[in-house]
Formats: sequence, structure tokens, C-alpha cells
Amino acid sequence: MSYKLLFSLVFMNPYNLFYNLEQIQCPNWLPGTEEVIPEGVRLSPQGQLRNKMRCYCQIVKVKERECFLTRVPTEICKQRTLDWIRKNLEPTVNVVQDNVLMRLPKRNLIIHEN
Repeated sequence: MSYKLLFSLVFMNPYNLFYNLEQIQCPNWLPGTEEVIPEGVRLSPQGQLRNKMRCYCQIVKVKERECFLTRVPTEICKQRTLDWIRKNLEPTVNVVQDNVLMRLPKRNLIIHEN
């Protein structure tokens, strides 16, 4: 019994433990609608990014404002938002391939002088 309590204390976020704030969850919407995507349907990578940005604007920032209004300390509200951003919007390690800069295509430029 005590190991379950210890486990929950270690892995719960402080804002969940002390202020009874829930984790921010976002649905996957069909692009351009209010309809939630059914199970098994996946968005393209661009659609996923748009969905996450929509979630940030419509859900995450609203939850942050609600958090401020319930007189939870500002740092806790901002930390919850920052945790969501880190989890959902920061690029993963796989975005940069082997720390090699990609070469941009070279273009020929013809200069005509009179």
C-alpha cells in the first residue's frame, strides 16, 4: 500500500498534488471543424502541428487564465503551461539529423550590366 502512495507522489506533478489541477488534454479535431477525429484516424504531420497550435490557443491558454482566476500561484500556472509546451511543441531530437547542417540549393544569378 505504501509503495503505491510513494509512486504517486514521485510521478505526480506538484500542481496536480497541491492544487488539484488536471493535466491539459487536447482532442484531435478534423481540420477546419469542431468534430473530433475518430479512433484509428491519423493526421498528417502538418495536421498534427496545426492541431497542437489550435489546442494551445483554444485550450491551454484558457486553462492558464482559469488557473490564474482560481488564485493558484502564478508560477504554478505558468509551469503547467510550459510543461504542455515542452511535451507537445518543442522539436524532438530526430528533427536534426546527426547535427549536420543541410546544404541549401545553389542558384545561378545572371547579372546584366548596361
